[in-house]
Formats: sequence, C-alpha cells, structure tokens
Amino acid sequence: MHKQFLLALIALLLLVGFGTLWLLQKANADIPVAPESPVERCMNLSGALEAPSEGLWGYTIREEDLYRLKAAGFDTIRLPVRWALTFTDNGWQPEQSQLARVDEIISQARSAGLQIILNVHHYNALFDDPDTHEPRLEDLWTYLALHYKNAPQDLIFELINEPHANLTVKRTDALNRKLLAIVRTHHPHRWVLYGTAEWGSLSGMLGSDPLYDPKALIGYHYYAPYEFTHQGAFFANPPPPTGKNWGSVSDQKKIRRHFEDASKFRDRSGMALILGEFGVYEDVPLNLRADWTRFVRHEAEIAGFGWCHWGFATTFKSYDLEQESWIPEILGALIP
Repeated sequence: MHKQFLLALIALLLLVGFGTLWLLQKANADIPVAPESPVERCMNLSGALEAPSEGLWGYTIREEDLYRLKAAGFDTIRLPVRWALTFTDNGWQPEQSQLARVDEIISQARSAGLQIILNVHHYNALFDDPDTHEPRLEDLWTYLALHYKNAPQDLIFELINEPHANLTVKRTDALNRKLLAIVRTHHPHRWVLYGTAEWGSLSGMLGSDPLYDPKALIGYHYYAPYEFTHQGAFFANPPPPTGKNWGSVSDQKKIRRHFEDASKFRDRSGMALILGEFGVYEDVPLNLRADWTRFVRHEAEIAGFGWCHWGFATTFKSYDLEQESWIPEILGALIP
C-alpha cells in the first residue's frame, strides 16, 4: 500500500510538472521573438534641423557629409527636426520651405546609400500642454504620412522625441498608439519608432507598455552617468561640475546591468530595439569620451541593439568641422 501511494504521488508530481512546463511554453510561444533591428550603425545629424533655424547652432547639413558617413561604415542617419507648424484649413501642417529641405536631405541620404530616421524633435509645447498639442501632432503625422506615402522603405518614422513633463509614461503609450494608427493608414509595413517617456530614458522605456507591432521599434537614449557625460555642458541647468572620471569596474558593471534590463524588456515586448542616442560632451577629456563611447557601443552590439551616436558635428561631436576631419578617437570607438 505504501509503495502504491508513493507511485501515485510521483505520478501526480510529474503530471503537475509537465502541466506547468506546458503552460510556460504556451505563454512563451505567445511572445514573438524580437526581430533584428533594421538599423545597425547610425549617426545623429544633431544641431542642424533641430535648431530654430538650420546653421544657427553651428552646423548645416552638407551632401558630402552623407557620403562621408557612408564611407566610414554607417548605414543610417537620424534626422532630428524641430517642425514649424502652421495652421491651415486642413489642420496643423509643416512649413513648406522646411518640408522641402527635409525632402532634399532624405533624397541625398538615399543617394549616398543611407537609411533615414525622421523624427519630431524639441516639441516642448506638447510636453507642457499635451491637451492642446496632441491634436496638432496628430495633424502633423497625418500630413507626413500622406506626404511620404510612396517613399522607399528605408525611411523610418520616429513618432516623438523625448516626451517628458506632462506627457507621462502612460500618456506617451496612449499617444504612440494613436500616432501609429495614423501612420499605418498609408504605411502598413514601414518601420516606426515609438517615443519613449521621461526624456527617452531607460526608466521611461522600462515603465512603458508599448503596443505590439511587428514593424515597430522600441528604444531609449543613454547618457549614464549624466554627471559624467554632461559635465561642463553649458546648456545643462545647472551644468554638472567638471573633473568627473569614468571607467572603473563598478562603472562598467552598472552599464551592463542597464543593458541587461533593456534586453529583457526587448525580449518581453517581441519588438526590435534601438539605442537612439548616446554620447559625451565635447569638453570632457577625449580619452574618457572615447572609452565610454566604445564601451556603450560594444554593449549595445552584444545585446543585439541598433545604435545611433549623438552626434556628428556639434557639442557631442565625432567630426571636427574646423579641421574637416573625423576625430579619430571617437570614430574608432564607434567603428573599430
């Protein structure tokens, strides 16, 4: 009798174990495997069209720069645009001269063999007053989706850059859903990059609940530790004090943990992930800039993330306009 009881107990435990395993396998089967990012090595053309007017911040995009980027080994540019919106009978639309300039750069980039990430940058009024400005952003994407209806698939739409303030994580998730629906009307198969709340931060991404879409990218921006990457930056309020070092074993472990968290989020979401911005302010000692940049780029590649360095020729620069040459330490950290 005792032996029969033990056999029955073992059978029951095996049944429970196999049942639990089946449930886990079924749950995992419902989560699609995240595809590879369509972007591998990307450069932000920062400080150009995101300025109030192109050139005001020291950089005007030149066609030869696009060929220079391609020759160096980059496959994509990210084009931050501070869209100037004008009201018409059909809603809020971009200024036509600005749109023509964006079209010109997109055409030149494609001719150079580069993909383009087109975004909405520095829409600060939206973050302060989303009730008023969310409809305007919806109008803008309605217009852009139609304008680029027949554009090649190497044009990627980024819905909004670095939501923060009153555009909370929850509200950003809801806005991403609405904007994706607008874009999908004309672009059922185009890659679309969601906006990430809390200034595009890792914590903003980890707290989000993005709608699954097989051609949607999730992503975040990475400048940790901020006290190191932004030390002395005149635009920070206040600028972190200079003299901050980076590179200890502890420093590296913190970054690895952050990338592990991002990888787990990517795997749970089933969507490709891109590191949309990372970089170090230009006045930080060059050897430290290069060490941090190399480490972060390497961790992104190990994790299977596409990456996009910030940036090309302004305050976090990898290219020196005065010398008309790459900064070899930074380029080498990005493209070894």
